[in-house]
Amino acid sequence: MGGVKKKAMLFLVLMVYYLITRLWGIYSAMNEYSDYDEGTYLLIARLINHGILPYRDIFAVHPPLYYYLLALWMRIFGDSYVVGRLFSVFLGLLSVLVAYFVGKELKDWKTGLLFSTLVAMDPTLVLMNGMVFHESTVELFTLLSLYYFVKYAKRKDKKDALLSLFWAGVGSTSKFTILPYAVALYVLLLLYLDEKTKRYAQTCVEVLLTRLQVFILASVYLIMSLIVIDAVLLYPSKELRKILIVPGFHKIELVGHIIPAGIFLALWAVITIYVFKISYFPAIIYATKSLLRNIRWTVVYLFAFLLPKIVIEGFLGFLVSPSYLSQTYLAQGSRYSPLAGFFDVIFLYLNHLSGEKPDFLVFYVPIILVLFFASFQSIKSKTLTKPVVSGPLFLVSAVMYLIVFPVIPNTRFLIPMILTLYLAFLESLPEIEKEDLNIRKFAAVLVFALLILSIGDYGISYQYKEGKLLLAWASHTKDLRDDLGEYIREENLTGIYLAMNPFNAYYLNLKVDPHYLDTFGLVYLKDPSEFQRVINESDYLILSTWMYAMMKESEVFNKTFGGLKKYSVVNATLLYAESYASGDVIELFDNGKKNHSKVGFSSFLGKMQLWINGTNVAYVYVTADGKNLSERTVIRHERSGYTVHQFSGKEVHEFKLFPVDDGILIRFNRPENVTFEFNLPSLVLSGGAEKARAGESGVFRVLTQGSVFILRTDGFVTRNSLKKLMLSNCTFITVYVPEN
Repeated sequence: MGGVKKKAMLFLVLMVYYLITRLWGIYSAMNEYSDYDEGTYLLIARLINHGILPYRDIFAVHPPLYYYLLALWMRIFGDSYVVGRLFSVFLGLLSVLVAYFVGKELKDWKTGLLFSTLVAMDPTLVLMNGMVFHESTVELFTLLSLYYFVKYAKRKDKKDALLSLFWAGVGSTSKFTILPYAVALYVLLLLYLDEKTKRYAQTCVEVLLTRLQVFILASVYLIMSLIVIDAVLLYPSKELRKILIVPGFHKIELVGHIIPAGIFLALWAVITIYVFKISYFPAIIYATKSLLRNIRWTVVYLFAFLLPKIVIEGFLGFLVSPSYLSQTYLAQGSRYSPLAGFFDVIFLYLNHLSGEKPDFLVFYVPIILVLFFASFQSIKSKTLTKPVVSGPLFLVSAVMYLIVFPVIPNTRFLIPMILTLYLAFLESLPEIEKEDLNIRKFAAVLVFALLILSIGDYGISYQYKEGKLLLAWASHTKDLRDDLGEYIREENLTGIYLAMNPFNAYYLNLKVDPHYLDTFGLVYLKDPSEFQRVINESDYLILSTWMYAMMKESEVFNKTFGGLKKYSVVNATLLYAESYASGDVIELFDNGKKNHSKVGFSSFLGKMQLWINGTNVAYVYVTADGKNLSERTVIRHERSGYTVHQFSGKEVHEFKLFPVDDGILIRFNRPENVTFEFNLPSLVLSGGAEKARAGESGVFRVLTQGSVFILRTDGFVTRNSLKKLMLSNCTFITVYVPEN
């Protein structure tokens, strides 16, 4: 009985830890940089509950299971983002429980508890289990699949193999990132149909999971370096320097980089075969014959995987819309490249460390710990216990994820592979003897590992959500959404909204065109040419932080989203804009009220943004008592014009802004000092062609970025440089574009 109480108490502590790390900030934490997907899935679930279906009415790029599970959950417990996030918390909690039974089935209850602990403390899962993401379903279905795989590997009951493939198939109806694991599982189970081919698979563990592989990889890198050096010396061209890289030390960015990646892998294979004296050709022939002999089970295994796909995707996907295949499977094909994953993981690791950005590696903390302990144990005892059950599955999964499939090597997309790594590591650990010294050593190592993992979880649960890490975090996201929501309610703005981040539309309960709620999928995975039509059909446009972040990530987004911002400022009417100096921003444009002004404005980077002839040329802000009121700027459209508030700490100044013919008029409640901060070097001329001098007032001609505008004020110039114009004692400023 005492043993049962001990196990229950340890598991209870783990559950409490799980809930604290997942529930921390579940209400207040909003991040424009990462909650785009949350908003998309929440909106789709809401629409499903109103009879609007994915693929038929909504452009959706993932399989249907998660959408419908989330919709059912929200129908039962309520329609809110907190309820949606609690669904992921629930799934993650189930995963921790299943992980215990996987580890217990593999070895014993201690292994089960350790596996559950790794699952509960993995920083990637800490983050994913607190957000409305597919990853929690991928985690759960992978663990269910692993449970039956372990049972099959130990008991040889083919029913377990079928169930393992079945759960992998169910997972694939939620998100494609489980597919490499499913293929690895299928390949391995086919090899296990014959004892000889099974030994081939287990021999791979002995060949690949050894210290000798470290030296082989080091040798390959040395040889690859010599190839690159000599090739450039023989043919020193710019083109060759771009293509012939050392993978891992250089990111795989160009299509041609696949060539050196292939050379690297070929060198590694040749050296490995030579060192271990592997006779691979007879093994391939025998494995082929074995598969032909077992063709019936080959088909049965495949059917076990395909059955849930046929049922779930058939009824909720193919029968709903004939475009299901093109929206999901075909749309995902060009996002990454095979052969690149392994090398990009190395590159990212080295790049973040050398770039003084170690916080970017928080998601790799448990993997680094596992590799460290495995290496240390290997050095100490020559070899680890062979992970004959989970080791082969981890190796084949790693090959599928990092080499064969075009999977972006982000840990959230590698969850099945990482889970098999944890399991293989735990299987390889030697049994703890009941000697006090050995137990004390194990306890010390365990405490050290738990401390490292808990610090990583603290970083994700608290520091990240406070915006204190270099990981992108828009700290003012919820405040901006609440402020915009208040304005929309006050003005009673009804119509169709195009929200560039769908979370804004979901959170503010706005009406959207269902088919085009996923602007990322529309632009990046479908047809960017449809984007303008979507804009034209929308009554209101909401631009926000996410859109501006994506413009920096891709030329496609820079062109389409940049075009949307220009269109909005030039053609639509700004209703509300609020921004912080940190880059957090939200803007609302009325697309029904056409503007067509040569002078536009908005709020950006905590300042008033000035546009001339469709180009952002300058930022405008008030200066008072030596402080630049550029921490935050709020612009509100009212019946008589616009009210602008600019902030610095607790100090706030208000002024009015009025559109006039081909320009704007700014009126201040009291004499103010105002700064025009130009984006590029500009010329500010006085009445003639002379540069405006300190002490002058009146009319100034500004030449900037290929445009000319006139600035009229009763203030005086205090400073005029190529990048900045400072005026004092202004009661009004007029900015307009001359006819000629």
